Amino acid sequence: MRAGLPLLALACWVALAVQSCAQDASLQGPEALPPTGLQPQIDAGSTESWPSTDPSSDPNAPQLQMMITRSMLYAAAMKHRVNPYLVMGLAWHESGWQPSVVSPAGAVGIMQVMPATAAGDGPALLNRTVNLYDPGDNIDMGTAILKNNLNRYNNDLAKALTAYYAGGSAVTEWANLRADCRRYVWAVYNAAMMFKEGKGPA
Repeated sequence: MRAGLPLLALACWVALAVQSCAQDASLQGPEALPPTGLQPQIDAGSTESWPSTDPSSDPNAPQLQMMITRSMLYAAAMKHRVNPYLVMGLAWHESGWQPSVVSPAGAVGIMQVMPATAAGDGPALLNRTVNLYDPGDNIDMGTAILKNNLNRYNNDLAKALTAYYAGGSAVTEWANLRADCRRYVWAVYNAAMMFKEGKGPA
């Protein structure tokens, strides 16, 4: 019986060590730390050169619909003082800028906003009701939610994006964040950087 106790203790120690290693392994590589290098919010007097949204006569330019969507994303970003590249990247990751997309969970449009969220937050954040099937309303609502999250979490990009993706209950420190939330934050960040570097589709 006494020999069984050390074996049981050893088995428990091994199980805890394996679990600890599994958690450490999930925090390796680019997801080990939250992304940095992108200012989420902008000042009203920002002198940074933002992307052009003017129509182009270049035959290789993106389709007109993509340019219109880009202009709406840019306008919403400036209205809510959120980095335009972040808004563009978030929308691209969420829907590929497709206004007719509806997720299996019921999220709607370019910014993939849930109808219940729009019904509750539209009047609070925009002082009006919102039609999520209207691309302009959808973009305005999604950008307002992102801005509200950035304010709530003191401009912490990872926490703001986690709240956008999984709700406030999922927000925690990076080391304790669910793996899918970490992947989401990095995916949106990478899409934003793609637009910042001029490699976006529009």
